[in-house]
Amino acid sequence: MGDMLFPHENVRDVQNEMLALVQKCIETRTPLLVHAPTGLGKTAATLAPAVTYAKDKDLVVFFLTSRHTQHLIAIQTLKDIKQRFNVNPGTVSIVGKKNLCAQSGVTTLRSDDFLEYCRALREDGKCSYYLNTRTTNGLVQPKAELVAVELRNELPAPSEHILNRGTEQEMCPYELTVAVAKDAKVIIADYNYLFNARIRDAFLSKIGKKLEQCIVIIDEGHNLPGRLREQQTQRLSSLTIRRAIKEAKKYSYNEVLDALVGVQDILNKLSLGLFRDQERLVTKQQFVDEIKRVKDYEELAVLFEWAADGIREEQKTSAIGGIASFLKGWNEGDVGYSRIIAVKQFGNEPVTVLSHRCMDPSLAAKEVIDNAHNVIMMSGTLTPTSMFADVLGFPKTTVQKEFPSPFPVANKVSLIVPGVTTKFTARSEGQFKNIASICANIVNSVPGCSAIFFPSYLLRDEVAKFLQDAVAKTVFFEDPRATKEDRQELLKRFAQYKDSGAVLLGVAAGSFGEGVDLPGILKSVIVVGIPLDRPDLETKELINYYDKKFHRGWDYGYILPAVTKTLQNAGRCIRSETDRGVLVFMDERYATQMYARCFPKDWNPKLTADPVAHVKRFFATQNFI
Repeated sequence: MGDMLFPHENVRDVQNEMLALVQKCIETRTPLLVHAPTGLGKTAATLAPAVTYAKDKDLVVFFLTSRHTQHLIAIQTLKDIKQRFNVNPGTVSIVGKKNLCAQSGVTTLRSDDFLEYCRALREDGKCSYYLNTRTTNGLVQPKAELVAVELRNELPAPSEHILNRGTEQEMCPYELTVAVAKDAKVIIADYNYLFNARIRDAFLSKIGKKLEQCIVIIDEGHNLPGRLREQQTQRLSSLTIRRAIKEAKKYSYNEVLDALVGVQDILNKLSLGLFRDQERLVTKQQFVDEIKRVKDYEELAVLFEWAADGIREEQKTSAIGGIASFLKGWNEGDVGYSRIIAVKQFGNEPVTVLSHRCMDPSLAAKEVIDNAHNVIMMSGTLTPTSMFADVLGFPKTTVQKEFPSPFPVANKVSLIVPGVTTKFTARSEGQFKNIASICANIVNSVPGCSAIFFPSYLLRDEVAKFLQDAVAKTVFFEDPRATKEDRQELLKRFAQYKDSGAVLLGVAAGSFGEGVDLPGILKSVIVVGIPLDRPDLETKELINYYDKKFHRGWDYGYILPAVTKTLQNAGRCIRSETDRGVLVFMDERYATQMYARCFPKDWNPKLTADPVAHVKRFFATQNFI
């Protein structure tokens, strides 16, 4: 290993290969996309060469992840480096600014409202936490600098460590984090810190770095395209307008009130003839022309922002401010965007939604990819890497590598069940009964816990009607309304059935379909159907866009994103080298070339009309029964 700051004494063969590849790509400034299955040790294999390379240079490593658990894994890796080599590379873990705020009552605010509220408090000199941390001209207060020095020696630690210390010292935890980050060699953060242009420019300016000085490691990279599309998307709903009208009435903004009623009429006009779950495309100019009948477009945006500033002084949040932001965004972005008006059901009433939807994540990603010192993106489900390279705008020189699972092949069996499907045209009570019967027979044959993932809550509940009585184990249901605490409690109770067995019924795109680790608990995962997006107007626009750009519309806009969810669901089962389990893909379409080609080569799923026999045989040979 030479001078490499690798956190462990031993390195596995596949991990060593990945480590050498990362090192070479960093040294040659070549972008890298890596499919690295669970258990390979990808966090250590990327951080070690990146930190080693950056430590003696004017560079900083950004480890970007959307998951709190990955923050903790990265922190532990850097703690191990610090302990093993008695060096402190300087690490800080940073979350969203709102989550590092010591002010009360801010956690429920929309991001835009929080940022405006924070700005107003600072500019008006009303935030004592900020004033205790920075002077009026932005310099770090001497006492705050002493706290930052102490924190540098105590880190790496979760972001809560600085939040608690800042609150205790009556200092701004975010500004303390920035002060620590200024001298850090590793910054663990959410994607937003580099891929949101406004946040990136402000943050890099504060820590005195340029994008060219950043080695960027993107973890769970399969999530990045969706995150960036959503980040660049804006929506205006009739609900927001109604809330804005109430605000204008409450604070007597009469001119604003008249204009809001005009905007409300525009949404009604654009959606004329649409009923529930119907939608149509609109053009940028259609909306702009209608707004101009109310007031000059730019003047209206300024008027709404002025009113929002006044309202936020009274109640922190403003729906009018959200409309002002929408107006500004609507006039930007044409290529790679679609504009859709839709009528949706919200509770017992229809809601009209006008959206400016981003289809092309490369619009937000390309500046980072092109200008950073280097970019390494990895995930356990980054297949095919070529799709992610295309949709995110990686250059042709990018190295793409797919590693096999480091776990023994004998530890799992993958099965495809023919004769069943969740295709919309084939859905019937008979189909649901058949799916329920096969699922029940499988989980009843598994010595332990199982999870079953469905394409939607609606389909899950249809199958569950027949499944519950047929399953000889306790059944848990994922609740889409559950809080983070509720979900953790459910998983805790589920894990208590490790020996007697239980069944979790979840949804492919839900909270349990990805990012949940139950090592030693799950013995089987069944994926019912294919979690394809609804073939709505947005999906059709995405398919058309990628057809024009890459001639891969169906693959990039529909099929491969669904298979990524399937692989994530299946990945909940085998989380360590001692885990053993069965993966069942219950839809005959998985056996067709269109979907079979998407499975990692080492999975090699078997087509069988008798999955129960395979399940019993597998666990019998594994000394489970």
